[in-house]
Amino acid sequence: MTSVLFIRHGESEANLENILVSHHDDPGLTSEGRRQATFAASRWRSASITALYSSPLRRARDTAAAFLEHHRQLSVMLDTRLHEIGLGHWDGRRIPDIEREEGDRYRRWKDDPELGAPGGGEPLSSVGRRLTEFLSDIREQYPDGLIVAATHADCLKALVLQTLHAPWSSAKWLHFTNVAGVYLQWRDDNWNILGYPITAIPDAQ
Repeated sequence: MTSVLFIRHGESEANLENILVSHHDDPGLTSEGRRQATFAASRWRSASITALYSSPLRRARDTAAAFLEHHRQLSVMLDTRLHEIGLGHWDGRRIPDIEREEGDRYRRWKDDPELGAPGGGEPLSSVGRRLTEFLSDIREQYPDGLIVAATHADCLKALVLQTLHAPWSSAKWLHFTNVAGVYLQWRDDNWNILGYPITAIPDAQ
């Protein structure tokens, strides 16, 4: 049967600066983010991973690449369906600035992500649909095996809610730290969540 580990990227430069970013910029991992990715990959060093996918964004690509240390026979394949949610005109802006200048609108978006960010932002259901399509293709291509996919926090929220058939407004109660993830397995003609979150953050040294 097919299993998929979806993992959020390690700490990025945008996380550190409290910036929302999707298409506006492509920040990489911080030194802490690289340490987190290395730690997460090491937890799966003994697993038999069939394929490795990533969002096209650098923070996810670098997180996926950490798995190559233990699985050198693989390569990182990019898939746009794993991309961060579209953020409209909030893309590239600091969250404290958005809260100060457009606080009411920002809070409404957090309460109801189906609104989408202003200026053409993507509703969370749109993210859910592209991830469902990704999973369908993965199951067809890999009827057996473990797939790892590096992605983003809002993608993980959409994935969980889509799998559980839960309201999109429930996203406000889901929180994914860096390198946390969700483990899915195809069973009884449905995707089942077997772990949430599946990867722990290393203790600070």
